[in-house]
Amino acid sequence: MIKRLTSGSEDRLCADDFPWLQKRADAAGVSIKKLGFTIELPEPQQQPRNPQLEARCQRLRREQEAREYRQMTKSVDAARRKEPEESIAFQMKQINRQLIWVGQFLLSVIAGFAFGVIGLELIFGELELGFRLLWGTFFSVVIGVAEIYFLLRHLHFSEFGIPEELGPNKKEPDGKPHQD
Repeated sequence: MIKRLTSGSEDRLCADDFPWLQKRADAAGVSIKKLGFTIELPEPQQQPRNPQLEARCQRLRREQEAREYRQMTKSVDAARRKEPEESIAFQMKQINRQLIWVGQFLLSVIAGFAFGVIGLELIFGELELGFRLLWGTFFSVVIGVAEIYFLLRHLHFSEFGIPEELGPNKKEPDGKPHQD
């Protein structure tokens, strides 16, 4: 909408009219402000937030505030001084779990390499060493990437407290595979 400053009348222009107006004003050496006009653009319409998203954001804020409060008051309250995460037994279980993951990863990658080197020779007969090493490396890389994918997926779900049954491509409890 363009308003004339002096008379107060309104003239409406479309978006396609502005390039034409700019060319004419540049050719004449005059700007729109010198002619006494102002350009007022309409305000964008605000879409309301999804109520489910807003409820989830508020729940996450409350959980974060509760964690921060527990962390701040942990040294004051005698019952909260020792969290289960701080015990030696808990940390030893975590270390054992991580060592098992590393051992499983190494065993899977080595088994894939062994299959590529030895297994292909047993299946197809005598093959060149370079060819067998190439296939062994290929199998071990594919198995290693798959192991890392599943490990990261497990860590993601366990970190955010999402049950793995509700992971990707699974239906939510309300029966919808998506959010509105």
